[in-house]
Amino acid sequence: MNKEIRTLIGVTLIGVLVGWLTTIFPKVHLQGHYLANAASVITPTNKVIYNQSSINIEFKKNNSYDLLYVSTKQAGFTSSGSYTATQHNISLDESAHEQILPNRELEFYEKVMISEGSVLSSDAMPYIPLNDDELLLVTQNGMIHFCKKMACPDLPTYSNTEPELNIN
Repeated sequence: MNKEIRTLIGVTLIGVLVGWLTTIFPKVHLQGHYLANAASVITPTNKVIYNQSSINIEFKKNNSYDLLYVSTKQAGFTSSGSYTATQHNISLDESAHEQILPNRELEFYEKVMISEGSVLSSDAMPYIPLNDDELLLVTQNGMIHFCKKMACPDLPTYSNTEPELNIN
């Protein structure tokens, strides 16, 4: 075999190996600034959610994050730390937490929601990519709809009633 054929075979084998390795270790696309809405599975009968939250999170390239959580009643917190993401789960390891307190007495629910580690967990939280710019994060308290660089549109509403079947 001449030198050119051996070089071609070597380059081809390296390409196949790199391609195979990228399928084993999928790239996680959690980088950049995301804005979020709570994705409500159960809608109240009067269709009013009294304490809607706004969440902004930035996933940085060095596996750190900055988070801002504020409710419509102006109670919230900032958080920062490191994150670990796999193809299906994300874990946030909080290193700093600061409460945002309005100029009034907090309700019990608000005290719980802004306490350290209450909204997002350091455990592996499943997430579902909807497309390149949107994902659903499943937390212990519900689901959060994240959109990259812009406010999320409302997700379609689904009914829990039994579907009508027409077999004819």
